[in-house]
Amino acid sequence: MRIAIEKIIGLLKNQSSKESNVKIHRLAYITNSKFDGNNYIDRWCKIRNSHIGEYSYIGFGSDFNNVEVGRYCSISSDVKIGLGKHPTHFFSSSPIFYSNNNPFNIKQKFIDFNDQPSRTTIKNDVWIGANVIIMDGLTINTGAVIAAGSVVTKNVGAYEVVGGVPAKVIKKRFDNKTIEKLLESKWWEKTPDKLKGFSVEYLNKKDT
Repeated sequence: MRIAIEKIIGLLKNQSSKESNVKIHRLAYITNSKFDGNNYIDRWCKIRNSHIGEYSYIGFGSDFNNVEVGRYCSISSDVKIGLGKHPTHFFSSSPIFYSNNNPFNIKQKFIDFNDQPSRTTIKNDVWIGANVIIMDGLTINTGAVIAAGSVVTKNVGAYEVVGGVPAKVIKKRFDNKTIEKLLESKWWEKTPDKLKGFSVEYLNKKDT
């Protein structure tokens, strides 16, 4: 009982935020992660070795390991990022042969293989639907949308809408000129109260 309590206290200490209004459900598992403020992490989430930018939220049951999330990201439930990897060049892909932390507790490594996930980057204003899997080491660029149930195996460009297994580009949210203006504006660096009146129409009118 005492060990369990100490473990819970340790997890709470590993949560960090530089600003207030970080809401983490009591049934979420957080370790070695940082929250910039105005975040919400729902129940059953596992967030490890990650950084969550301001005004971003993560839906229930999501599992993140070694993930960088930007600002204003909307992440739905059961999203999986950084699940680790297995070797495909060896005679077996079982962790028994390359990891001493395998579920069978067998301590005999045949080869050295780094099964830890590479850093995955989710930039700003990204919307990720439910039940999405994103392979580790990828970059999901600003303004992208990932359809529910997708498996993402490649980088996603700014303001692209992707979906499917594997995910493919469906369309872009805006024309290239508008996308360029949005990226140049870096509107996501501002707080919501500073964005009153800001819109795509406002950006396009500036050139007329």
